[in-house]
Amino acid sequence: MSEKSRALQDEDEDEAQDATFDESKTAAPRDELAELRRQNEELLTKLKYLQAEFENYRKRVDRDAETVVKFAHELLLSRLLPVLDEVDAAVAGIEGKAGEGVRMVRDNLVKVLQEVGLQEIPAKGRVFDPYEMDCIEQLPDPEMKDGAVKAVVRKGYRLHDRVLRPAQVIVVKNRGETNG
Repeated sequence: MSEKSRALQDEDEDEAQDATFDESKTAAPRDELAELRRQNEELLTKLKYLQAEFENYRKRVDRDAETVVKFAHELLLSRLLPVLDEVDAAVAGIEGKAGEGVRMVRDNLVKVLQEVGLQEIPAKGRVFDPYEMDCIEQLPDPEMKDGAVKAVVRKGYRLHDRVLRPAQVIVVKNRGETNG
């Protein structure tokens, strides 16, 4: 081989080595860039999950706070129900002007209790509902259907959608045994 061809061959080898060296230099930053992008995507995904989780937590806390406020009067109202029963009995037993005065007081009390969410559970004539009523007696009555409420012994009440005190009722049972 001549010296000229040997020099050309050496140059070609040097260029090939330089090209491989350049590729390895650019390959490392590319791999590093890809790794950084992958980490960035992972962190972004985690951030999105945390944001959604926090938003759900905030909504749950708001709902719980609304429930607490909605039923804050529950204990007081349950203690006032016997007083309301006694006022109802007084209205039924007093005649004349005194009866009218007690009736007005009762009506005002009922109005205030309704404003905070207390509702009387309608029972008489309806079909017995074990979620809202307690059956304390079963009696036959040929003029009424089985399972109908014949009489209300004690009124029942609910606070918004929650039963505060079930109504105590007498239920019609025309077939079979009657229980007292």
